[in-house]
Amino acid sequence: MNKAELSKEEITKEDYILTNINLDGYYVIKLKDGKSYKIYKEGKKDYILKDNKKLYLDKQVRNLVLSSIREYERYGI
Repeated sequence: MNKAELSKEEITKEDYILTNINLDGYYVIKLKDGKSYKIYKEGKKDYILKDNKKLYLDKQVRNLVLSSIREYERYGI
């Protein structure tokens, strides 16, 4: 995979559908384009790779993702 290009675009609440856990054990975010993307961590920022570009999650989406992750960890699947 080529090094991801840095992008100023962010994933907003308008793009977001849900957070899920993949069978391989990592979290993914599903967007309105119908595709799921693995969530990567970079310090306190989370991002996905879409079209070989880093797209960071905005604050609202990050809070939704973290809330879903806490729920998965608390109640399981």
